[in-house]
Amino acid sequence: MDQNSISVTPPDPSEVGDSAFEFTSERPPVETPEIPRSRSTTSLALSDLALFVAVVLIAGVGFSQRGDAELGELVAFGLLGTIGLSLTLWWRNAYVYSRSVNWDGNISVALTSVVGVVFAMITAAWFFEFTAHRLWQFALAIGWGASALLIRMLMARRVISDQAPVKVIVAGNTGDALATRLALRADPRTNYEVEGFVMDSLDQDVPEVVSRLALGSIDQLPHVVKRARADLVVVCLGAIDAERFAPLSRQLNVLGVDVALSTGLSNVALRRVSLGHISGRPLVRVTAAPLAGWQLGVKRMLDVLGASLLLIATAPLMLLTMLAIRIEDGGAPIFRQVRVGKAGRPFKILKFRTMVMNADQMTIDLRNDHEGPVFKMTNDPRITKVGALLRKTSIDELPQLINIIRGEMSLVGPRPLPVHEVAAAPAAFLDRQAVKPGLTGRWQVSGRSDTGFKELDELDRWYVDNWSLGQDFEILARTVPAVLLARGAR
Repeated sequence: MDQNSISVTPPDPSEVGDSAFEFTSERPPVETPEIPRSRSTTSLALSDLALFVAVVLIAGVGFSQRGDAELGELVAFGLLGTIGLSLTLWWRNAYVYSRSVNWDGNISVALTSVVGVVFAMITAAWFFEFTAHRLWQFALAIGWGASALLIRMLMARRVISDQAPVKVIVAGNTGDALATRLALRADPRTNYEVEGFVMDSLDQDVPEVVSRLALGSIDQLPHVVKRARADLVVVCLGAIDAERFAPLSRQLNVLGVDVALSTGLSNVALRRVSLGHISGRPLVRVTAAPLAGWQLGVKRMLDVLGASLLLIATAPLMLLTMLAIRIEDGGAPIFRQVRVGKAGRPFKILKFRTMVMNADQMTIDLRNDHEGPVFKMTNDPRITKVGALLRKTSIDELPQLINIIRGEMSLVGPRPLPVHEVAAAPAAFLDRQAVKPGLTGRWQVSGRSDTGFKELDELDRWYVDNWSLGQDFEILARTVPAVLLARGAR
């Protein structure tokens, strides 16, 4: 038998657990996959080598004619760099790709390798006092980088066009398996096709889709992937203990099947997640959001600058709004209410008044359209005609620019809530007070008043946990169409 193949005998169901696990596939088992799941792209390596050598020859001829150095010396030194670059790419696995992920040609690996090798050549030329012109070395870097980028873009496009759906087996309990299946089906980069689940036991009253797609127990995985001709096994965190995981993944890799570990970190931004190790053991690290330091200083500077410019630009509109409110009922145009800010500190928020005078003292039946402490009501009878227009266009929020300049609010942040709503909210809701409330935020660009309390809590919590300047710019960009289309405004 070939040393790269493995013979797996399906275990007796009575020995591995629930007898409900039976193989339902009618396809005959195969000893090895018909198509290798991981491919060594020999054609890519040979194409790289040919193009790198061509760049060396072209650059050598061009610069030798200028009298900077002898052609033989330039070509010899360039070929040594070519060998070093090819070995670096091979060592960094740039010539291996898998069907189970969206292969982009390892472009970042190729480009960083080119930069590293050229830097090493510059250092070696200085150390050995080689007279190669710096422009020649720069030309090599540009030529190598451009050729590597071009060939990888072409090959990646061919791989994507020829790629069949990636067949996946998910290992995990009912909840994790279903969540992973949903994530795989929603991934826009690769066409994943979940063939089924493996788990050691079925829960009571499992959904029909789980019982229908249950293919066996975890110990049966090698046999399951052979019958399903799977390309990838996704193991949910906690589904397999450490002692079983290593030998099982080794068995699957020998069969040509990739193994991925799903952490279940669905509400954590990718930039906060990194892979490290402790004594050789892989470690997934989740860093805290930078809620202090220079980034907050930049955020504050942008708040003051942005709010000042908006205040100047909207000053005529604000004056007209104040006049319209006065004409309608003769009352004060500015509404002040105590809201809860960063670290639980109260402040008085400024808004254009959109309700009748003394609206909070009216004894009428007010029905909250939302479950939870946040109050929102459709067709609130207290709202004036001018107020309805102001709310629909979000003009009523403009006076909060003054709150931003004062430092009580930010351009982007969680929604500022009244004291009584915060007091009625669960204790975990107070996590949002780690940052300043905002004029706009994830809540405003995700449906605004149409978003319920639970969704509001999740959106604000995600913002706090994953805050970044980039996310602020994204929310600001999405605020414009949200306001123009008046999505969820009441």
